[in-house]
Amino acid sequence: MDTDHSQPNRKPSSLRWQILRRALRRRPSSEPENLCEEIRLDEVSRRARNGFNLIPWHVVNEVGEDSDSFPKRDACFCYTLPLPNAPKLFLRQRCEDCVDLDDFEVCNRYDIDNTGLVCQWPSEDVLAYYAMLHLGSFRSKRVIELGSGYGLAGLVIAMATEASEVVISDGNPQVVDYIQCNIDANSASLGSTKVKSMILHWDQYEVSDISGTFDVI
Repeated sequence: MDTDHSQPNRKPSSLRWQILRRALRRRPSSEPENLCEEIRLDEVSRRARNGFNLIPWHVVNEVGEDSDSFPKRDACFCYTLPLPNAPKLFLRQRCEDCVDLDDFEVCNRYDIDNTGLVCQWPSEDVLAYYAMLHLGSFRSKRVIELGSGYGLAGLVIAMATEASEVVISDGNPQVVDYIQCNIDANSASLGSTKVKSMILHWDQYEVSDISGTFDVI
């Protein structure tokens, strides 16, 4: 059955699926496009590829690691927090478009996705920037970040807000390995704040063991 592309009030979610459908089909350039549909697709919000540039950053070489042990698929980013006397924050993450079969095997084994592995999502930048605008909201508090990805926001909170404890969690064990690596790389700048990584699946019973123990989620 043909899809009616002329519907004026299609939901954004439906349009995003249309973006994915178009990418997978890879239609020949000679195939005519629906101009109205193209305009509607352009109106749908998408991930900003380079984030919103709320926190200045640049790519650096390996930090404190032997070059042979630093995977070619990884990159290290140096963030300069826009705060007085703020130390630099180093974040190791997977290069975009570097996915291998092992990633999918892990996803299948643990019944998870790899959204936290494929890129540094702009929402992390926004959350980290928000935290820097509200330092007092985290001071002396126990904080947990859910679905943290590479842990930028959690590390910013740990480094800049004088929180008593920060737990940076994700459901993907590969991502949590990166989080722990980033905690270790920035340990000298975390002061007295206790920081740890955690594998956390929201639908598992273990969640009940930590409920009620955090001030900020």
